[in-house]
Amino acid sequence: MDDSDPMVVEHAKNKLLEYGVEIIPELEVMEEDCFSRPSQIENVSEVLSCLRFHRVKNALQDWLASDDKSLMQAVYTICTYQFPDLKIEEFTSKFRDLRHQCWMEMNSRQTSFEKVDALNKVFFDVFDFIRVEKVPYSPFEIYVNSVLDTREGTDLSLGLIYSMVAQSLDIPIYGVTTMNNRAPFVLAYLDKDNLLSILDWGIDNNGVLFYIGVGTKGLIIDPQQLKEAYLSEGLPQNRAQFEPSPNTVIIKKYLLDIKRSYSNQPQFRYKLRDIEELLELF
Repeated sequence: MDDSDPMVVEHAKNKLLEYGVEIIPELEVMEEDCFSRPSQIENVSEVLSCLRFHRVKNALQDWLASDDKSLMQAVYTICTYQFPDLKIEEFTSKFRDLRHQCWMEMNSRQTSFEKVDALNKVFFDVFDFIRVEKVPYSPFEIYVNSVLDTREGTDLSLGLIYSMVAQSLDIPIYGVTTMNNRAPFVLAYLDKDNLLSILDWGIDNNGVLFYIGVGTKGLIIDPQQLKEAYLSEGLPQNRAQFEPSPNTVIIKKYLLDIKRSYSNQPQFRYKLRDIEELLELF
């Protein structure tokens, strides 16, 4: 990999790529051992980066072909693109304390509204998660593992964490999003207890009890308010704007936000082609 003949180096690179992602651990060891040989480390790092990307792409393809399409698994897979050393155990452990604190605030007698109040207390008061106001935002305000460390994120990254914790506690809170950049990312609390007839919001709620604005510290929004807000902003009034989105749509939106953040940061623009290739899977 540090031969003086470029053709020899190119042949070596191609041969390593043929072996596939299985040799990533060996290349990582090689990368650490050749720090004193700049040309070799550059070539090894190039192959390693390529194989890591293929690992992410293959995992995302497998996820799209799976039956359950776990949101946690897809978010983790995408995080490993920016953080290739991130292990699934490390990733899930970041949720553990947050989930436990939320569980401690829950009891079987709580109403849907009281459960959201309990989640909000832990999420915004105890853990002090906040929505970043500055634009453009950086990739580290989108990648969920980074947001779990800094407690600062976008509507989407905070909403992903909030909904994944809620779902792990059997609370029916799901993301609502479209590819329309003007439409906010909100969470929907599904009516699992047949309360809609009692509340009588006066409109067809599509099975949603109410909405939650993560960017406004968990503010509860009734369906009529949300529709009126969309109408005043000239946003579409189709069902997709008000129903929980499939995980495939949420993950596509997640990738689009990452792509947008990379395009706003000159030092990350070389990654845009990779993200575009991942988006082509959808």
